[in-house]
Amino acid sequence: MSIEKGTIKVVWVEENPKEIHSHMFSILEEAVAFGRTKNDFIIFKLLKRKKFEEFSWELVSAGKNKEYLTLVTTYLKHRKKFFYLLQKISRFLK
Repeated sequence: MSIEKGTIKVVWVEENPKEIHSHMFSILEEAVAFGRTKNDFIIFKLLKRKKFEEFSWELVSAGKNKEYLTLVTTYLKHRKKFFYLLQKISRFLK
């Protein structure tokens, strides 16, 4: 499946969770093959861009996409509770 050059992005995390790494592809199969060389990866395809300043990406069914969706969905569903509990815990620890 050939797509516009540089519109498929493989994203992965290594040892430092504050950093993400990515590599761009134009062929999905090549992106998946590259992703498999990483421990954990997800792939996005470019939906639209605006003047190379704003980008919209769609998650592709490959790599750890199900785990990513579960984490993000759970976070979005419970974020208010999570931050409330975090505030309570931080007050207790002071």
